[in-house]
Amino acid sequence: MLLKCKTKKYNYRKLPTTSVIIAFYNEAWSTLLRTIHSVLETSPAVLLKELILVDDYSDRIYLKSQLEEYISNLQRVRLIRTNKREGLVRARLIGATFSTGEVLTFLDCHCECVTGWLEPLLERIRENETAILCPVIDTIDWNTFAFYMQTGEPMIGGFDWRLTFQWHSVPEHERNRRKSRIDPIRSPTMAGGLFAVSKKYFEYLGTYDTGMEVWGGENLELSFRVWQCQGSLEIHPCSHVGHVFPKRAPYARPNFLQNTVRAAEVWMDEYKVHFYYRNPPAKKVMNYKTPVFGDILRSLQWNSMIFYSGVISLSVSWSLLGGNEHNQ
Repeated sequence: MLLKCKTKKYNYRKLPTTSVIIAFYNEAWSTLLRTIHSVLETSPAVLLKELILVDDYSDRIYLKSQLEEYISNLQRVRLIRTNKREGLVRARLIGATFSTGEVLTFLDCHCECVTGWLEPLLERIRENETAILCPVIDTIDWNTFAFYMQTGEPMIGGFDWRLTFQWHSVPEHERNRRKSRIDPIRSPTMAGGLFAVSKKYFEYLGTYDTGMEVWGGENLELSFRVWQCQGSLEIHPCSHVGHVFPKRAPYARPNFLQNTVRAAEVWMDEYKVHFYYRNPPAKKVMNYKTPVFGDILRSLQWNSMIFYSGVISLSVSWSLLGGNEHNQ
C-alpha cells in the first residue's frame, strides 16, 4: 500500500455510515468467518452500521444452528436466510432491503479486508454521491491462503465483445488526469464482487437488474448503467481487500449468456452488433423483447453507448475490444 495512503487522515464525523452485505451459499466455515472477522476488526465502529449476512439457501449443516450460535456473540452482525435459491444478485438485494447505513458495501464471502480499506471508499462517496467505488482486489492464494498485496499501480476493468470482464493497465491519459497517486482511478467496468455505493444513488439507478439470473454479466450491466446515467465508476488505490479465487465458484453461471444478451439489448445500442458478431450463440437467446427493465432509460437522464465509448477511450483503447472487426 502507498505510504500516502497509510498517513492520510480522515474526518470520521463527516463520513457516511455503511452496511456491509455478504451473500453466501455453502461457503466454507473458515473462509466465511475470516471474512466476517476481517470486516469487524478493520472497520471503525463509528462507520460500520451493521454486517448483514444473507444465506442463499445453503444446505451445509454447519451453516445452520452452529452459525447462528456463533454470530449471536458478535455485535452488529445479522443473519438473514432466503426461503429458496435466489442467486447472488437477488440475495444481495434482500440484504440491502434490511440495511440502515447510508452506503451499501457489497463483499464476497471469501475476503480479507485490510486495515484502512473502508475510509477511502466512504470519503469518496461523500465527495461524489454518484460514484461507485471499488477497492483494489488483492489475491489470497487458494492453496496456502497467503495474502499477496498489490504494491504497484492497480488495474482497471474492461471487457471483450463477448461481454466477459477483463483487466487492463491504467492508460497514460488517466494517469495524467489524476493529481496524486492516491486519487481514485476511473474504470470503465468493475469485477462486481466488491464495491460500495450510496444507498440513495443505488436506488435511483434501479438497484440491480433482478432479471439477471444467479450471477454473471450483472457487473457489466451495472457498469454500463452507471456511466450512461450520469455516474462514475472508480477504483481507490488506498482501499485494499484480499480475495480468494476458488477453483470452483460456489454459484454456477448457467444463465451467463442470457444475462449478457439482456445487458447488450438494454444498454449497447448500435454497438450490440459487435456482441452478436463475436458471440454467435447469443443470437439463439435474443428472440425475446427488450426487458421491461429497459424502461429505466426513459426514467433517468441517460447517455447513449456512444457516450460510453468515450469513457472507454479515456481508459482502455477501444480498438482492443475489436470494435472495427465486424466491418472488416
